[in-house]
Amino acid sequence: MKKLNIKQNINPRISQEAHELNQYAWINDVSSWKELIDIYQSLKQQVAPKKVLLLLEDIGQCNYTSMHASMGDELYFDESKYLGDANGQEEEIFSENLQPLAIKYYLGQLAKKHNQIELKRLADKIEYSQEDFDLLIQIHEHPEIIFDSAIEIKLVNVEQESEKFVAQLNGYFSCDLNPMESFSLIQYLEKNFALEYIGLGASLFFFVKNEAFEINKLNELLNDLSKIYKLNKDIFTFLKSHLLDKNYLILPYVESLDVFEGCFN
Repeated sequence: MKKLNIKQNINPRISQEAHELNQYAWINDVSSWKELIDIYQSLKQQVAPKKVLLLLEDIGQCNYTSMHASMGDELYFDESKYLGDANGQEEEIFSENLQPLAIKYYLGQLAKKHNQIELKRLADKIEYSQEDFDLLIQIHEHPEIIFDSAIEIKLVNVEQESEKFVAQLNGYFSCDLNPMESFSLIQYLEKNFALEYIGLGASLFFFVKNEAFEINKLNELLNDLSKIYKLNKDIFTFLKSHLLDKNYLILPYVESLDVFEGCFN
């Protein structure tokens, strides 16, 4: 079975940009992080300057919460003024073709000064238990275990890797990082630590580091993350060792990681 499968646009009334934003391709049965990143990096080169966004875990729930997250007051994109009298299938086609315009609107909203969240404002937003941190360690050790059998790929017309977040906004529940907080965090990690945002699932953000960390910069990163996640000694020590050896970081944006209980038995 082919690992990477391109989804063909079979509806001539759907623009290619809208089609690629909805779903450009999928990856079957990824067996390791290295396999995933090899495919991701190869595809990035092929489709540049478009950006590659991966949907990695619990995609159905990720889509559901993303839909609701995009309907908040600050981000709501009113399609009605474009749809006119369209209804039924006609409305669905119009709606899909509007998505490239919608993500430009989201990006504009997130860029507004009052929606830019300073890191210190995220302190104490999320508090994890020892069980949550134990699960986060296991997720880093074997991320392939939590991947969906078919990882979905979107192509996004934005300039920065961090900006592709607008193609799958998330952070719906009150105890989650909301879209403004999440985007600010993703941008902060990109700007200050060269951590490239590659995608998300229903609970997690995924980042890759293309160059090795210097120890001072790594300590700075972990100290910053400790302000948000209240990292205890175990997870702090693990992440330090992990990031000196591996090229990826996985961060939660939800209240708890208990959804992954039983995945590693």
